[in-house]
Amino acid sequence: MPWFRQKSGNGQQIGMGFHHTGISVVNLQRSGSRLPQLVSCSFHEADGEVARGQQLAQLARKLKLKKTPVVVALEPDYYTLLQIEAPEVEPEELRLAVRWRIKDLIDFHIDDAVLDIFALPQTRRAGAPQTMFVVAVRKSIIQSIADQFHEADLNLCAIDITELSLRNLLSWYENTESGGVQALLYLAPDYGIIEIAQESTLYLNRRIEIGARDFQEQGGYGLDELMDSLILELQRSLDYHESEFGKGPVSALSIIGPEEHRDQLIEYASQNLAAHVEPMMVGRQIEGLGAVSPEQLNICVPALGAAMRPGV
Repeated sequence: MPWFRQKSGNGQQIGMGFHHTGISVVNLQRSGSRLPQLVSCSFHEADGEVARGQQLAQLARKLKLKKTPVVVALEPDYYTLLQIEAPEVEPEELRLAVRWRIKDLIDFHIDDAVLDIFALPQTRRAGAPQTMFVVAVRKSIIQSIADQFHEADLNLCAIDITELSLRNLLSWYENTESGGVQALLYLAPDYGIIEIAQESTLYLNRRIEIGARDFQEQGGYGLDELMDSLILELQRSLDYHESEFGKGPVSALSIIGPEEHRDQLIEYASQNLAAHVEPMMVGRQIEGLGAVSPEQLNICVPALGAAMRPGV
């Protein structure tokens, strides 16, 4: 969602993940056809809006980021993501029609909302309507971020959402068994996201109420139940994609999650799903990322996807 677009050309790109507990930062050096190189990957605690602004100013000085383009990835609590039937109107009337359609679906007044939209591929079902995703964010959130970047003298290029940051990762990642269409399971501390994409085309996105913290809190029979629930969510997503878009079965599923129980989850998913299942080994395609601890990398995933955003 390019709410901001400024150009800079030092070959580096910063991704920042805005979490309620702080800011994750990934700095990549990108040069032509070479593998991206990791410059830094870190998380900085910042509890609240004032602390976030102070942390941004410190980061700008400490990491010398003032001319480097920055893409922000918002945590899901910052926005509302809706899937709706696309209004049948002229292109110039689309945004107004979308605002009218979602005004009763968000928990704040539509006049206080900044919207962005992106279409989904057409289903293969005859006569089925075109659908689209709509992102709604409070204007005050966008303005606050813009003001803080201005005060820190940082080059804000775009504000994205976690789902599109994950799409960036998935479209760039080369799963060994993908065959083009890939699925991703991302387990953040308090939520999970399932995505299916082919290159830059996002076919499916689902947010689920199972996160990494659930695995850390469960054991024994409770863990088995949790894994069964997660496999059911994955199977439903894979089945929906196959029936809705006619692209055939998804052959590969990559998993991003905490180290604890990850191998057990991959083994269980491999036994119960037709797709090839493997951890997303992003370290093999970004030089230097392999040195980052799994815990650090997991919290920085949205920032990493933001740093991989094309066209900045």
